[in-house]
Amino acid sequence: MEQIEFNNACYEVLEILKYIKNEDLRKIPKEEIEILEKNANFNHDFKFIPSINIKEQNISKLAKGIIAVYFEKYTATEEQKYKIKVKRENDLKCIEQKKRELYNKDNLFKDKVKSVDEVKNENTKLIKYNEIKWYERIFSFFKKILSRYKN
Repeated sequence: MEQIEFNNACYEVLEILKYIKNEDLRKIPKEEIEILEKNANFNHDFKFIPSINIKEQNISKLAKGIIAVYFEKYTATEEQKYKIKVKRENDLKCIEQKKRELYNKDNLFKDKVKSVDEVKNENTKLIKYNEIKWYERIFSFFKKILSRYKN
């Protein structure tokens, strides 16, 4: 992660926290706020519009992640924390399932693995062997010699 990206995300979180209820804001430790203020890029061009849904605004993924962590750690109820935990577990299971399907040992080399018969056929196709009989070789040898002397 780039430092600039982190600094911009800190500023975005600080801007969003301005619109949080004071009772929820007090639940976030001052040390966390100080870290955000210390690392924030105050030159970052970001405006939070509270009348627009947060999903529709141009907020970085990192800032959304920080806000989600703050919500889960400090302001969420036990029921909300449980729902978040269940959702996270389901998401991780889906990701792991996709990985298993993608990197399944049976499917990994599916397109590249050939049967023994195919390999034998390919090997015999690659080798082209013209068997010339011994008397034909001798005849061609003398023919070459005679052709040199003719000219």
